[in-house]
Amino acid sequence: MAALRAESARFVALAGSLSPADALVPVPTLAWSVGETLAHVLTVVRRGFADRRRSATAEDTGALNARCLEELAARDLAELSAMLRDDVHTAVDVVFPKIPDDRRFPFHGGVQTTMTPALHVVLGEFVVHGYDIARALGRVWPIPDEVALLLAPGELLGAWVRADAPAELYDVRLTGAPPMRYRLGPRRLVVEQPPADPGIEPDATIEAQPRAFVLAFYNRVPLADPALGRFLSRFVPS
Repeated sequence: MAALRAESARFVALAGSLSPADALVPVPTLAWSVGETLAHVLTVVRRGFADRRRSATAEDTGALNARCLEELAARDLAELSAMLRDDVHTAVDVVFPKIPDDRRFPFHGGVQTTMTPALHVVLGEFVVHGYDIARALGRVWPIPDEVALLLAPGELLGAWVRADAPAELYDVRLTGAPPMRYRLGPRRLVVEQPPADPGIEPDATIEAQPRAFVLAFYNRVPLADPALGRFLSRFVPS
């Protein structure tokens, strides 16, 4: 929650700093402009406390995002920024703290989850889309390692593993974090802290800085590591 409050506030401040001319600037790697990206984040925030629609499968998520974006008529950046500021406050300061961490509820991809895994994904919306907007406008958007580590994929994203993915074991070593093991299978992702089954050799080992790993996972930076490319190829694009 501390990271979510800090990063959502940083994103709201970024939104408030935009000029009207920024709205139509295209965002690299996305099919959206800056204004559309900001509007998308607003729709995600609203799905956290008001809009109960969820995708039935990982593959359906993009269509739901597009539908929610189309339904939101506002594209004026000042108007979007004001709505975002108010709705982030409602979500982060009013609604989220009231939900017990053992309560289960529907999430995208047709799965059930609890608050902590879901909030990791919400955090990613502010961090990654903040990076998108900043990069489109030639601005700097730092992603501290401690924040990036919170965005490393967790078991909730098992719904995004392809249905035809083979059973594989990856060692993932992110700088400054304990090593992890990811067990992948069709629609399944299990995260383990070694030495789980230490005698079993992984199919591949990934070593990366946390920021680079997260931005590569979300297809924002080119892949330089074949093992990371192999890992990412097992997921439905999100």
